[in-house]
Formats: sequence, structure tokens, C-alpha cells
Amino acid sequence: MKYKVTFALGLFVLGALILAACAGAAGPSGSQGPAGPQGPAGPQGLAGPAGKDGKDGATLTDAQATAVAVAGTLGFISPPGEEVRRGCPACHVVVDAATGKYTLAFEAHERVEVRGEKHPDVAPDGTSIKATDDVNVTVCLQCHAAGTGDREGRGVVAPLSLRDIVHPAHMSSQYFKLHYGGSCFTCHNIGAAGEWYLLTQKVEVNDKGVPNDEKIPIPGAQQITP
Repeated sequence: MKYKVTFALGLFVLGALILAACAGAAGPSGSQGPAGPQGPAGPQGLAGPAGKDGKDGATLTDAQATAVAVAGTLGFISPPGEEVRRGCPACHVVVDAATGKYTLAFEAHERVEVRGEKHPDVAPDGTSIKATDDVNVTVCLQCHAAGTGDREGRGVVAPLSLRDIVHPAHMSSQYFKLHYGGSCFTCHNIGAAGEWYLLTQKVEVNDKGVPNDEKIPIPGAQQITP
């Protein structure tokens, strides 16, 4: 019995040696076959944590969306050029005769119409102030100068004084600040005693905004009453 087991084991080893000899050295690898079709997409992951306003973390918050919109808008605003503008007529000029853009009268009519009302077409002294009329700011002051007494906080005739209109309108305007490089001195000058002046005419200035020393006092500079 022991002889039979030993004989069978010897035959098995001999057969393995014969197969190894027949196989020879391994040949070169064949080319890789084409990739199989893409498998189905996995399940969608969970949404990110909710933002401060409770919205899904996968979307922009209101503050983020506003920031993106503002950034996109500012991208179209060019930086101020070499020309420094001072005086109301330095910026408020007619660029479209059909509409009056961007005269002071146009601005007045456009803003009032937004509120569903109509701005007068004639000033108290008879000056035409239609949207297409290129009027001086002194015409505006006939109604919008600061009132006193029972008109305190209002215009002398109009519901609002000019100061309560133009200051927030200009300083809230990115176009005024970034495109024109606007500041308080775009519209004003300060006198020796600290009094403020409104520049009702375009001022001749150098590249720093300093007025021409041959034209002092500044033409059209009108002192502002407290």
C-alpha cells in the first residue's frame, strides 16, 4: 500500500515537470482591450450644511448672491481717468438730446417718475425745466434750497431740499465714486472761515483738482447757508 502511494506521488511530480518544460518562457503581453461601458452614476451626496439664513448649503445665500451681482456690475465700471471733474456741469451734461440724459432736469424727472409722480416743467422764474433742458443747479435751488421756519428740513418750495437729495444719491453711487473718482470736493469748496460753497459752474482745475489760480474766487462758487 505504501509502495502504491509513493508510486502515484512520483507520477504526479513527473507530470508537473513535463508541463513546466512544455510551457517554456512567458511570451510578451498582448494589447489591452477596449474599456467597458461606464457604470451607472452613484447616488447624489448629501447637501452641505445650511447657511445662516437657513437655506440649503448647496445654494448661495442672499448676501453671497448680492456680492456676486455687485462684483459683476463693478466689472463694467472703469477707473477714473486723468480728468478731475469739479462743479455740477462737469458731469451733468447732455449726452442724449432725445431723452436729456444726464442733465439735472433729466435726473429730477427720472427720479420723480420712479415714485409715480410728475416733476414740474417750469421753474418759479419761468425757466423751462423739462427733462431735455440743460439747466444750472441755481434753477433747482429756486425750489430745493434749504427751507427755514415752518419749512425746516424741507426745500423752500419742494418737499425735499437739494442737500437731502444729492448727498445720499452721490455718495451711494458706485459710478460717481469709482468712474468719476467723486468726492465732496467734486461739488463743493471750503472757504477761509470753513464755510461751504456749491460749485454751480464747471471749474477749471489741474490733474489734482486744484483750481486755476488765475480764476480766484472760483467762478460760480455759491456759499451755502446753514
